[in-house]
Amino acid sequence: MIRLLLAGYVVVEIAAFAALTYFLGFGWALLITLGAAAVGFAVLGRRARGLTADLRRASRREPTDGEPASDAALFAGAALFTILPGVVSTMVGLVLMTPPVRRMLAPAVERSLVRRASFVVAGVPGGMGRRYVDGTVEGDVVDQTSDVVDITPRNPDGSVYIDLPRLPQSPVTQP
Repeated sequence: MIRLLLAGYVVVEIAAFAALTYFLGFGWALLITLGAAAVGFAVLGRRARGLTADLRRASRREPTDGEPASDAALFAGAALFTILPGVVSTMVGLVLMTPPVRRMLAPAVERSLVRRASFVVAGVPGGMGRRYVDGTVEGDVVDQTSDVVDITPRNPDGSVYIDLPRLPQSPVTQP
């Protein structure tokens, strides 16, 4: 499947470059391709600085305007499309970075993230946890009671007894 997608990407990008070359000439096609990549990297850099500032604020537990995880996932996809070489992928990445498109795709991405997160947390078979918990106890139950016994050595007044090793005394001070 991945090979098919990669082959489709290469064919689409080559066809777009060939169409640009046919209609505008090789020089203009190359200039447009490089310009699209430059615009993509510039937008990506500006947006990435904003996200790193948000992450710094969140790590210091400062209040943020807080973008949902779906928005961050859409930005990651847009960044991937922007970094890939070619006019078509750069345009797709730039379109994914626009707020109306992100708002439109956010519910679907959020559902996907919630589904994947629940697989990881619950350990559903096939999820990343690879462990299924069905409510049974694995192992032996030794005792039904849960009495806690304190075995800490204590002084008569209830304080904790600490046995510190004593240094040997010099022979002059010994009687």
